[in-house]
Amino acid sequence: MEKRRVLLLGASGYLGSQIYQQLLQDNAIDLMGTCFSAQAVHQLLQIDVTDTPSFTAILQEFTPHVIIWALMSATDERELIEKGLDALLSLLPEKSKFIFISTDGVFGKGTGSYREEDLPEPLDERNPLATYSNAKIRGEARIRERHPNHVIVRVGPIYGRNAAGQWDKRVASMCADLEAGREISRSGNLYKTFIHVEDVGKAIHELLHSSYLGTLHLGPANKESYYSFYKKMALTLGLNADGVKETSLTEAEALERGIPLDTSLRTKKAHELLQTRFRQAGWQNSNGNDNDKGD
Repeated sequence: MEKRRVLLLGASGYLGSQIYQQLLQDNAIDLMGTCFSAQAVHQLLQIDVTDTPSFTAILQEFTPHVIIWALMSATDERELIEKGLDALLSLLPEKSKFIFISTDGVFGKGTGSYREEDLPEPLDERNPLATYSNAKIRGEARIRERHPNHVIVRVGPIYGRNAAGQWDKRVASMCADLEAGREISRSGNLYKTFIHVEDVGKAIHELLHSSYLGTLHLGPANKESYYSFYKKMALTLGLNADGVKETSLTEAEALERGIPLDTSLRTKKAHELLQTRFRQAGWQNSNGNDNDKGD
């Protein structure tokens, strides 16, 4: 039986490297991962998706059955969408499955518990993440219009140590501060659906082989405030959790800064569809990783 050719765009990133290592274990697929920087892992193909001629050549040579878009950039997201994604959609055969990783940031009003069917809401331009999140909204819309054979995966903040041993920036910063004896302050009324990097990798792997098409929200059943998340992670990692202090953000402050107070995702559909169990922050498994014991 012919192996499924899978092209993973962004395989050298924090999330992309986790997905890459997850898929390497699957003997039923022929995997090609890409990177942008020459300093990345040597097995990866260096490519700039905004360089349309070279990107087109790769797509035509490899002819993937599945493409996974794990690209993300706080500064260049608009160009990735307007050049790279547009080039991809113009060349992608209808039979090729496209998995696009998006964000909870597409819900700019911040009323919480968002379902897959809820319409995206642009993020206020005063928010530093507006360019990134609003580019994702445009990307989602273009995919729905031009390539029905897709899965749009939305996730909240991703955390944990990935397969390359790299921690997310949030937890790494917390560890550095608490280990140095510095206190940190986090909001107790700013809510997200935090998701472990390993769980994202497992879910993407499942969706690669699944017949599911459409939008899907990934993550545990319960949301966390930034304060509760950091507090639980400090306890999980054996750090001084008393050094995590609670603050709050008033509605007026949130409005002034363009910050949505609650972009938590309703993940019931993913829990029913997938075998992947999404861990809550604070649970641990036998390997010492924070782990959810179930819904």
